[in-house]
This record gives sequence, C-alpha cells and structure tokens, in this order.
Amino acid sequence: MHEFSTLALTRRSIRKYQDQDIPLREIEEFIKIAASAPSGCNSQCWKFIAIKDKMILNQIVEAAMEKILEMTSTLKPEPSEEYLISKHKALSFFVKAPVVIGVFMTGYQYYDPVLESAIKAQGFRDEAMMKLFGHPDILSVGAAVENLLLAVHAKGYGACWMNEAAIAGVAINKILKMPLDYEFMSLIPIGIPAYTPREKKMKEFKEIFSRY
Repeated sequence: MHEFSTLALTRRSIRKYQDQDIPLREIEEFIKIAASAPSGCNSQCWKFIAIKDKMILNQIVEAAMEKILEMTSTLKPEPSEEYLISKHKALSFFVKAPVVIGVFMTGYQYYDPVLESAIKAQGFRDEAMMKLFGHPDILSVGAAVENLLLAVHAKGYGACWMNEAAIAGVAINKILKMPLDYEFMSLIPIGIPAYTPREKKMKEFKEIFSRY
C-alpha cells in the first residue's frame, strides 16, 4: 500500500520530454494496464492508438487550431495574436513527445435490455441515457486513462492528460482513420521527463471530503 500511495501522490503532469524513444514493449504494457481498468457493464469501451509520426501529430494540432480559430472568430474584438500564439504553444507541445496515445470511447453496452427499452421509450437516446446513469461510459475511459498514467509514472516516464484537442474530434477521427462513431477523448503524450515538476497545490481536505 505504501508503494502505491507514493506512486499516486507523486504523479504529475509532464509537458517536456527528453529526446529518447520508448520501446514498443513498454507502450504495449501501458495499454494492457490501462485496459485492465473497471468499466461499466464490462463494456471496455475504449480504443488506444500510439502515434509517433510527427506529420500526423502536426495535423492534429492544425485541426484543433483551425477549430479554435473558427469558434473564436465570432468574438468582438477577435482574439489577439498574442493569445493565438500562446494557445498554439499550449496545444502543440505534445508533438515533441516520443509517443502520443490517442484515446477513443467506443460503444457502451448496457446490461439490462428491459430497463434500457423502458428508458428509451421515455424519449431518452444513448447520450441522454448515459447522463441519466452518471456517464458510466466516460467514467470507464477515465479509469483506463488513470491506470495508464500511473503505469507510465511507475516506469519513470512522464505524461500529460490532454483534452483540448477534442474540440476537433471529427477531424482527428479522419486523420487517424478511426470510425466516426468512436468518440475522440484525449491525447496522452509520454516521455522521460526533461524537468522536475513543482509540487501541486491541493485543495484543503475539508473542501473535498465530508461524512455522515
């Protein structure tokens, strides 16, 4: 328990990496550990793709920036050049990682067809039904990602859980040749840390915990 506590408490998001490759066997081990996470109804509703091709990674950055430009162009005044440069920098650092894991959410299979039929008869569709149950599909993928992050940290690597690129999810599916009914969720760049991260500022325990 002590070893796990230390592992969990010392994990940090890492955004700069040494220029050193990660062996395929270790990448595959990380994914196997991620896939051992609990999932609602044992749906295992995830798909992982390892990306090392810098051209593809740059295409992902371009797709995300294009979507951000499209969505912010309606603002008056429009975002400054400084803002856009800063946004590009924050969004594109993963390109320099030795490997980036793309995370997708696949179909969720609910175990109770009777209740599912009753819920859908009330007008709920898949997404609304997942919300009704507390988003077990998203929670399942989140559990897998946390397993992945801890596995990476245990091996001495660093990673960062990134979600902002999901703003261009449809385009990213096409770039990575993934089925359009798979929902792009996250990017996880991984590498040997190029720096020692600062201590993370935590909320007061009384803010996050209560009991009856």
